[in-house]
Amino acid sequence: MTRRAPLRSVPGSRWRIAGFTLIEVVIALAVVAILLALAVPGYQRYLQRADRAEAVRALLAAAACQERVRAAGGYYDTGRCLDALDSEAWRFRFEPPGDDVALAFTVVAEPLRTRAGDTCGSLSLDQAGTRAISGRGAIGDCWGGR
Repeated sequence: MTRRAPLRSVPGSRWRIAGFTLIEVVIALAVVAILLALAVPGYQRYLQRADRAEAVRALLAAAACQERVRAAGGYYDTGRCLDALDSEAWRFRFEPPGDDVALAFTVVAEPLRTRAGDTCGSLSLDQAGTRAISGRGAIGDCWGGR
């Protein structure tokens, strides 16, 4: 029975131990870090826009419901229309209207979580279709161009 010698790198032999060098691993990690640094802020902006689109859709649905209530009964009823609005990211409420309760409404969407760099704050819509925000951003940006 003959003993075999373990494989090892010997100068001039054709056997070589395969592996990664430290510099190759560091370069690969640097590339991954750069890609993450570029991708994460874009993904956060995407999530922010998606949350706002959900709020805008719900506000428009609440306003349409109030218009149906007014068309049927001749007045707005802020006690209705909020039960269908359910969201994990927003809380919806009707603000108390001015003097005449039956002729006005304002529905407000308040964010339950804020993201870094969000300049919109709460979104609101009234019976005249007036859009508003509580933050310092541009209304067109916060309402998604609607």
